[in-house]
Amino acid sequence: MKEKNTPQAPSALLERPRKLYVTRTIEFNAAHRLHNPAFSDEKNRLVYGKCSSLHGHGHNYQLEITLGGTMDPETGYLFDLKELKRILEEEVTARFDHRHLNYDVPELEGLVPTTEMLAVLVWDILEERIESIDNREISLQAVKIHETGKNSVSYLGE
Repeated sequence: MKEKNTPQAPSALLERPRKLYVTRTIEFNAAHRLHNPAFSDEKNRLVYGKCSSLHGHGHNYQLEITLGGTMDPETGYLFDLKELKRILEEEVTARFDHRHLNYDVPELEGLVPTTEMLAVLVWDILEERIESIDNREISLQAVKIHETGKNSVSYLGE
C-alpha cells in the first residue's frame, strides 16, 4: 500500500512570512434617500432617479471586509474570525441594521448616504479598531458593499 503524501512539517511552512488575506461577509438591512438639499427637486430626480423619492427605500446590504497580514505561528490564523465577527456586530450591525441612514446614523448627517459614502464610513470606523487589536501587522485591505445583486462598491483606503 502506497503512503499518502504528508504535508510539510509546520516549521517549514513558517520559515518565511506569508502574506494572507481573510474576508468576512455580513449582511444588514437599511433604508436611505439619495437627496442633495443643494439641488432642486428636479435635479435630484435627474441625478438620483427613483432613489430620491421622499420617503427613501431600503436595501439588503452585503458587506465584505478583507484583512491582510501574516499568519500567527502559534494559532495558524491571520486573524480570529470569531473576533472579527464580534467587531463587525458591534461596529457595523449595531450602527446600521434596520436604520434609516439619513436620520439614524450621525456620521452621515448632512451627507448624501450613497453606497460609496457608506463604504468610506465603514472603512474609517473599522481601520483603527482592527489595527489596534494586537501587535502583529494586520491591516484592513478592502471594504466591499453590495447594494444589490448587480451593484457593489469597493473601497481600498486610498
